[in-house]
Amino acid sequence: PTINQEADSFIGWRESLSAIPTINQLQERANMFRQEELKKCTRKLSQNDNFSDRELEAVERLSRGIVNKMLHGPMSHLRRAESVEKKQAALSELSSMFRLDDEAGGRGRGRRRR
Repeated sequence: PTINQEADSFIGWRESLSAIPTINQLQERANMFRQEELKKCTRKLSQNDNFSDRELEAVERLSRGIVNKMLHGPMSHLRRAESVEKKQAALSELSSMFRLDDEAGGRGRGRRRR
């Protein structure tokens, strides 16, 4: 590789680091929602004597799998961004879609009480 190719590669790597905070926020937000919903679900399921700890763990694994699959598309979209401008636009879109800049995480707005 030439010096220019190495420099381009380094610049691309450095620019990719800008996505890390957004990716972390997205993963934390999704996991927070997962844990909240899982807590409600396991509370109800554990009241039923028919559910074992092993089955409750299976529900936990299921919830993690769903979250991971839901996040795969947005993460892949970020990785495929071809230019710095496209990556920044994708980061901005993800931040807006998932309300990552919202301090309270969008809680309470537009949600039904159960």
